[in-house]
Amino acid sequence: MQKPIFAITGSPGTGKTTLSSQLSPERFDCFTVEQIATQLGCIEHQEGDLIITTDLLSDWNYEGDKIAIIEGHLAHHCTVDALILLRCHPDELSIRLSKRDGYDATKIQNNIEWEMIAGIWTELLDRSPHLPILELDMTNASNAQDSIELFMSQYEGEKTVQESIPLAIDWLEG
Repeated sequence: MQKPIFAITGSPGTGKTTLSSQLSPERFDCFTVEQIATQLGCIEHQEGDLIITTDLLSDWNYEGDKIAIIEGHLAHHCTVDALILLRCHPDELSIRLSKRDGYDATKIQNNIEWEMIAGIWTELLDRSPHLPILELDMTNASNAQDSIELFMSQYEGEKTVQESIPLAIDWLEG
């Protein structure tokens, strides 16, 4: 029986890589979107940025015997069984992104605005309205790994993207 595939997605700086690196390699096979795009030949370098043809990410197939995790802000473009959406308060996100190489003021501001307006929800609703989803606030995450493992064990009964929109984190609300 095919093991499930989960996407850990969210804006840059929300903790996707950190969280996926904490998951047990005995139970999980973790992949980055960049690894998958490289396997599929749909990634290229342009002026210091990685450009991924996201339409081709859904062609990737996993045949392993562990639960698969795909992490990256484009992970939701892959064919998956459920979504884990990481969010972070814009003030904290600004601090995190300012510590990264390659993030100038404009790039930081663009990512903060995307997070603030929950832009990823539009993509998720368009691409995967019926997939189960877990949204986590990673601003001060402490038990995120436990929440994710619980979600993975019972994801089939969880709310879908479409059902979860009214419950989504809203940074503009106050």
